[in-house]
Amino acid sequence: MSPDRRGRTLGPSLPVEEDVDREIQAHLDMSAEELIREGWDPREAQIEARARFGDAHRFARQCETISREHARAIRRGTILENFSLTLRQAIRSLRKGPGFSLVVILTLAVGIGANTVVFSVVDGIIFNPFPYPEVDRLVGVGPVYPRLNQELSFFEVLSPAEYGDLRDQSRVLEKVVAWDMGNRQIAGATTPTNVFTAFWWGDALSTLGVTPALGRGFLPEETERGDAVAVISHRLWQGRFGGDPEVVGSTIQVNGDPYTLVGVLPPRTLIYGTDLWIPMPIGPEVYARNRRQFQVLARLAPGASLEEANTELEGIARRVEAAYGQEFEEYLGWRLVASTWTDINVQTLRPAALVLLGAVGLVLLLVCANLANLFLARALKRRREFALRTALGAGRGRVLGQLLSESTALSLLGGAIGAGLAILGLRGLLAVVEVLGLPIPAEPSINTRVLLFTGGISVLTGVLFGLVPALQVSRPDLQGTLQAEGRNSGGGRGRQRMQRTLVGVETAVALALLIAGGLLVNSFLRLQRVDPGYNPENTLTMRLTLPWEEYDMESIMAFFQDLEERVEGLPGVTSAAIANQFPPLTFLDSQFSVEGQAYGEEESLPTAYLTLVSPDYFESMEIPAVAGRLLDRGDRMGSREVAVINESAARRFFPGGDPVGRRFHIGGPEAEREWIEVVGVVADSRNRGLDVLPQPEIFGSTHQVPGGNQFFLLVKTGGEPRGLLPSIQQTVAAMDPDQPIYAIRTLEEAIGASMAPKRIATLALSFFAAFALLLASLGIYSVVAFGVAERTREIGIRMALGAEGGAVRSLVIRQALTPVFIGAVVGVGLAFALRGFLQSLLFGIAGHDPLTFISVTGTLLGVAGLASYVPALRASRLDPVEALADDG
Repeated sequence: MSPDRRGRTLGPSLPVEEDVDREIQAHLDMSAEELIREGWDPREAQIEARARFGDAHRFARQCETISREHARAIRRGTILENFSLTLRQAIRSLRKGPGFSLVVILTLAVGIGANTVVFSVVDGIIFNPFPYPEVDRLVGVGPVYPRLNQELSFFEVLSPAEYGDLRDQSRVLEKVVAWDMGNRQIAGATTPTNVFTAFWWGDALSTLGVTPALGRGFLPEETERGDAVAVISHRLWQGRFGGDPEVVGSTIQVNGDPYTLVGVLPPRTLIYGTDLWIPMPIGPEVYARNRRQFQVLARLAPGASLEEANTELEGIARRVEAAYGQEFEEYLGWRLVASTWTDINVQTLRPAALVLLGAVGLVLLLVCANLANLFLARALKRRREFALRTALGAGRGRVLGQLLSESTALSLLGGAIGAGLAILGLRGLLAVVEVLGLPIPAEPSINTRVLLFTGGISVLTGVLFGLVPALQVSRPDLQGTLQAEGRNSGGGRGRQRMQRTLVGVETAVALALLIAGGLLVNSFLRLQRVDPGYNPENTLTMRLTLPWEEYDMESIMAFFQDLEERVEGLPGVTSAAIANQFPPLTFLDSQFSVEGQAYGEEESLPTAYLTLVSPDYFESMEIPAVAGRLLDRGDRMGSREVAVINESAARRFFPGGDPVGRRFHIGGPEAEREWIEVVGVVADSRNRGLDVLPQPEIFGSTHQVPGGNQFFLLVKTGGEPRGLLPSIQQTVAAMDPDQPIYAIRTLEEAIGASMAPKRIATLALSFFAAFALLLASLGIYSVVAFGVAERTREIGIRMALGAEGGAVRSLVIRQALTPVFIGAVVGVGLAFALRGFLQSLLFGIAGHDPLTFISVTGTLLGVAGLASYVPALRASRLDPVEALADDG
């Protein structure tokens, strides 16, 4: 081809194009000479060289377009215009491959959407669960009682006198308030409703630092006098009162007494779901010093730290010990500890949330590795385009910018779709949480922080998966690229090493997630096989609170006994029972002293859960007796007080002998109380959840021991338990139409709620692990298939020289699985290193369980082998003649 001919073909040129013409002609001449040495006719060699280079007219148009764009960019010379040009080029390039772009966008949408959902949950529950100003300065205070064997707790563990000590003596803590929780009934024109209620000493709104949505909070004198004023939650205002702005100042009936509604809380201002706030009707001085059922909330004084608060609390504890230690032995060695309100409320959920955040981050890393391989394969097919851009004067930065803008544009589109998927996913997750009854301190949402996170990881993801291929193809090596293109080469050993490295990364990440998911699944299956010690099937539970304003203790006991008998008589009811707690919701405990046992001054008194039940409780729960007898209806007020204990209590507190006939009383040895005789021992039940060993428990009779004004009703049925709910409600209404039942759920649902954090973590991590396995297998398949396609000529030559299909398959699979095995080793090490983060979520299995490690690793290697076998099989069936002809 003459220079004139080339000039007419290529069209008008910039000066730099003359160099490109000479480079192209040199390339054509070298290709033709190489073909002549191979035995080609000179004329045919020239034609073949031009054919291998590509269509000259198409190349001319590409060169002309690139030249004009480059010239315009140089003339404009501004960063913004250069960026705009690069972005337009990226969009135009992506439009040429809509199928590829769609696959990338959808993959990113799933990966980024999953990250957005999990981050919104972690943000709303762990990082920012409360909408209070300076929430990190909002603290709770809890005690540690070494003499009672009681560890640190912040829930209903301080007495009013101890609240007074903190309020009066602390200088580091300010705005100290205390509260208790219970249930109150709101009555009016509509059906009576039981609402969870907080009873306050002090102005809680001032402590929280929030302003009511309507009205005001409590005045200091109102909480001191216990005035009949009330504040309701925003959700109760919306649901019960229809969002009526005139409700402030009106009168509502609380347990039959008139209360003036003075305020409405702002949205999301909930303390453990309490919808009604009222002042404590009596002052702290009325209660005994050891009546511990309150919680304390305060703010750190300006400039004070949490460490200073705990130092001051140690001094207060020592002063209280000196003043009251002789009268109350629990003060001996006791401590007071302050912790942030956020830490107090998220500590049980933090392990599962952080595990999920780490897991979904690894999934996104896996997505990046997979897409980097796809982009690398696509970019290699465009090497001539980028080589020409470089030859026409575009720097490496321009080419890098082009590829990164393409990957970032796709990532931003995927992030936008992922944000939409996250909104739907979060709604579904919250619906599951509500069904499971999982208590969470706040409701997560897709807020500004979450959207900023989504945008940030979208850009970061685009850079991550676009950077590797961009660096690979942006090297200014025009001659080498054109020669490689002419030979249909795969881009050299560097590119192959990079692809294999990415496969190794995918394998390592996928295996770590699979092992973590396998451990959680194994743990959850073991947990489900645990015998709870009772039969939860066909058992409906509900709660009923009788107001002290209308019932005294005697009438309360009579009401619940009558209710039990009436419900037992309903058709379809097998048995019914009353209890103040039941597994897995056992939480009330007490100290006691065994007759004949001496307790030293430094020795802790025994502690056990104290559960009051009606005689039919053990039949309803199907808990068998193992010694002595059960409670019966002859155990009534005025008769000898008796109790039944579980096997754990018998082993721990009555070792080496028969506990039946032994006596104890509640409190220390010096307490002047009636002796209680042990009349029987029942089998252990998992009274604190399936994942906690049975704890010592004492059962007293509700027919014999006064137990407060609220109890659970447990109804065993012959069929689906919720079908009997209307009959039970009618029975209660016939006894007192103003007393609604609430907290209605089956016993199986209660067990499910106690397992909910582990269940959600297991399901989510299993999903992420399965997605990781899919991505890893697709990544391995695509790399092997791409490699086979690029090595068609090589494979054809091997087979033409006598290589058999089995040898070709073996070669391809061996080369494909080498990085997989290396990645598997790294993945096993990574999973082993991360086992500690999972341990708190595991039950009955170690974080380094060898069976799980081996089985999961074998599964991944098997899937990887299958993913590489399919393209290897295709390679082994190539026709050498066709392979060489196609390559030519």
